[in-house]
Amino acid sequence: MKLNQIQALVAIAETGSIRAAAARVGVSQPALSKSLQGLEEELSVSLVHRTSRGVNLTSFGQAMVTRGRGITQEVDRLREQIEQMRGALQGTINLAVSPSPSVILLPKALARFRQDYPDVQLRIREAVFPDTLQMLREGLADIALGAHPQLKLNKQSEFLVERLYYNRLVVTGRMGHPRAGAKSLSELLDCDWLLHGPEEGPGSMYAPVFKAHQLQPPVPSILSQSFIATLTLLEGSDALSLLPERLIRSLILSRRLIMLPIRELTPRLDVSMIVRANQPLTPIAQKLLQILRRTAPSNAELPDMS
Repeated sequence: MKLNQIQALVAIAETGSIRAAAARVGVSQPALSKSLQGLEEELSVSLVHRTSRGVNLTSFGQAMVTRGRGITQEVDRLREQIEQMRGALQGTINLAVSPSPSVILLPKALARFRQDYPDVQLRIREAVFPDTLQMLREGLADIALGAHPQLKLNKQSEFLVERLYYNRLVVTGRMGHPRAGAKSLSELLDCDWLLHGPEEGPGSMYAPVFKAHQLQPPVPSILSQSFIATLTLLEGSDALSLLPERLIRSLILSRRLIMLPIRELTPRLDVSMIVRANQPLTPIAQKLLQILRRTAPSNAELPDMS
């Protein structure tokens, strides 16, 4: 198994065709097909299904790409690390960032970073826990920023987690919402609810908020994975949502949304930086970590919601 074969398969997965993949990796179409055939023969499995519309990965091909993408990313990082150790101020940093630190932390931190490293390319993907962890595993992200439940870490853990600041969820609605004066979650059970983020699983924070106060969670009428769509839908309807307080406080200043003065407290969330424990960052990515630490909001307790 050779690196160029893995790179070819990743290119096929991302472009959906042999021709486009060949153009991406800089070889002829017959050469790429031969490389793919050699890899399939070596592994004794089919990696792609060829159709009139292009190619689709088999389950074996999908497994290869999941692992292989990380391999190709690491080769790129190794090359960048050597160049940076020789004094180059160039490279690429991949970030997986949830909406709240995208608004609260990134603008100021990246403005400082780019003063010193204007030639470094930053690739930012919006993602929330636990998707951020999978992106780190697959090499799609070097650094993840966001809120997450407490992670059980030990000396064998695959991630290093550093808390930056605290946050918590608040009930959010549009300016002039008919339930703006509600004091309890129990007064809002018959409202339309918009769920932003995962519906269930380890990253879900919606249902536990209600269950913690012995309330049956309302069935959300809208499930949104897009932060822009979430804001737009909240502003244009009477739907409510649970969103990070620091983020909503910044939007209150522009009179876009409000926080309802609900007396039930929601769990405090850690907003952290997460990196892989066994794969060091490049020198310039380490510089970005330092700037994120210095730029993070104070860890003082959030102010009262009243």
